[in-house]
Amino acid sequence: MNNQKVIKKQLSLILTAFLFCTTNMVLGYQQQDTTVVQVFTFDDPSPEGWGASYKGKAKFPTTDKQWGKILMIQRLKCDERTKGDKFPCGEWDYFTNTVIKVPKGDTVEAFEIGSFITPYGKRLELGGEEGWRWVYDLTDYAPILKGELEISSGNNLELLDLKFLFIEGIPDRDVLSVENIYPIGDYNYGKLADDSVLQSKKMVLNADANAYKLKARISGHGHYGPRNCCEWDSKVHSYFINRRRMFNWNVWKDCGYNPIFPQGGTWQFNRAGWCPGTKVDEHDFELSNWVEPGDTVMIDYAIEPYADNGEKGGDFRMSHQLISYGSPNFKNDASIHDIIAPSEEDTYGRENPTCGDASIVIKNAGSHQLRSLEIHYGLRNGKKSVYQWRGNLTFLEKEEVWLPAPEWKDIDTDNVFEVVVKNPNGQKDERASNNRLTSKVLPVPILPNQFQLKIDAVGLGRAKENGYFLSNNSGKVLFYREELADNQVYEDMIKLDNGCYELLITDKHEDGMIRHWWNRGRNPDLVGENGNIQILDKKGTVLHTLKYDFADKLIFRFRVK
Repeated sequence: MNNQKVIKKQLSLILTAFLFCTTNMVLGYQQQDTTVVQVFTFDDPSPEGWGASYKGKAKFPTTDKQWGKILMIQRLKCDERTKGDKFPCGEWDYFTNTVIKVPKGDTVEAFEIGSFITPYGKRLELGGEEGWRWVYDLTDYAPILKGELEISSGNNLELLDLKFLFIEGIPDRDVLSVENIYPIGDYNYGKLADDSVLQSKKMVLNADANAYKLKARISGHGHYGPRNCCEWDSKVHSYFINRRRMFNWNVWKDCGYNPIFPQGGTWQFNRAGWCPGTKVDEHDFELSNWVEPGDTVMIDYAIEPYADNGEKGGDFRMSHQLISYGSPNFKNDASIHDIIAPSEEDTYGRENPTCGDASIVIKNAGSHQLRSLEIHYGLRNGKKSVYQWRGNLTFLEKEEVWLPAPEWKDIDTDNVFEVVVKNPNGQKDERASNNRLTSKVLPVPILPNQFQLKIDAVGLGRAKENGYFLSNNSGKVLFYREELADNQVYEDMIKLDNGCYELLITDKHEDGMIRHWWNRGRNPDLVGENGNIQILDKKGTVLHTLKYDFADKLIFRFRVK
């Protein structure tokens, strides 16, 4: 049995929901000249009032310098000083967004530059004193992130540290303008579907641009109708251009691999465009192939009709923007966009630590299609491996690439992993600044050659949803149980040679091995008990206790030496 490739493909699809902008990117770009704009810190007092956000002024650069990248770094921290409720982090999950107010004539116009849902905070560990970190790529907003602007962000359920990094360089393409198509807001589903709000709007395209993009940021909320619309219900959203339906997408997010786990509530279940503790999904649509510079176009947002079951009472919080660009600045340009594993990045905690295959994200930043690429990688002071990538990426397209395990023998003394991309399409890369990235290698747990895997299975017919697979560094599955039996205690003795291994524990229903506490009111007989996962040595001493509230799957990588 060898299901490693299938598992990795599944993980890649799930991780897509939580990628692709992390601190690995920040560290890579900070090797260049960077202007830092600090807006809020953990020392700022928590705002007063229900759901109050942090408010202040951001002093953005006014220089004419080009910015290769603009990043917003958001850190949240649990602390007794928060004013939202009695918990260090807010008990419930709440919508927040970051909004700037840009002067427009005698008034200002509000632009949303990111939105976020806070995690369930009860008994939550959120990165300790450093807090948990999220990174937003705001390069698209370069034309409006200038001068002193009013800004609001976060709420008073966690402490907030917010800063912007303006990194000098040439961007993939110049951003010429950003426009709101509709005002940011909270819109009723029924009114959206009836087209009584967000109606067709006539817009004149920037005549100096030759590329245009629509950006939608939408999250569903409320509990109406039989499927609890619109938090728990997937709906089809659309853009019409000149009365022709051009783009359709579902606002729906898989939460089973949420990097912040466990949380105090129903964090593991899928939702409309968000998960507790994640950024709200953005959807980008390139408009360039259907319009010409200077055209007057009719843009209309639409949503699927509601059923006559009460669901129209739900709501969607949304932002719709039109962004105009110049031509690509490079023809032959490959980028190492991010390193997923190895990494100390909060977002990739589920994938780390590792001593097996590496995982990275590459991007085509040139106008020519990217069909081949050399990827050099390994520990900074060690022997480098070379991977010859083949594929077909169009301009700005990204791809996660799994790299065969590099030489890890000096992992105990050399904790910096380095990736360099070279020779896109067999030619010289036109931009060297995005060709190299590093990440920190976290220590991998060490187990003895012989140990016991003890699993206390759950009951009430749910154990068959769980299984485990233990594989070596080549992907060969050495031990496995595809399904468990109710209330069974498994004490499997495992004997392994020296090397690197991966233990994968799965759940088909994406609720881990947790008791169903949400049934305690109406169906207390269906609550059940929590499972338990432990690794013990031959004498019965517990070496590791793994999290049973893991939702979709749990990965534990370790070394035997």
